[in-house]
Amino acid sequence: MQIARFPFLLCLILAAPVQAEIYKYVDENGQVTFSDVYRKGGKRIELPGAPAPLPAARASKSPSKASYQPSPAEFPRIDAGTQKRRDDIRRQVLQDEISSERRNAEEARRQLALGERLQPGERETDATYRNRVETLRATVQRHEQNVVSIQRELANLK
Repeated sequence: MQIARFPFLLCLILAAPVQAEIYKYVDENGQVTFSDVYRKGGKRIELPGAPAPLPAARASKSPSKASYQPSPAEFPRIDAGTQKRRDDIRRQVLQDEISSERRNAEEARRQLALGERLQPGERETDATYRNRVETLRATVQRHEQNVVSIQRELANLK
């Protein structure tokens, strides 16, 4: 009888439901991502039939704003002029990067337009054609996402 209890108890423990919070995040391009890790702007999703998360689990996984903590007295200080020069340099670097990425995105769009043309004897259903076009589209999307990211960084500058 003792031997039969152990597998039964083991099955009960292993069958306990796993609790996880699910978040839905929609980026600037409308792409929807589901994750168990919170991202800024994400919304918590309630799944039907899933048990509510424990309060302690919710508190540990929920996003928290960093509380203000003043710098230590011995922390090196930077004068306003030096910081302004640094910010100006950063802004210029980001502006150079965004113009470069815009050029790269435009070139990628041009390459995509050329790559979408069918070669002699090629069909749209051919794997080589589909792979070529898919790769070119991914390149365009990557450059466009880079432009959006750099714009966000520029907007965050003071």
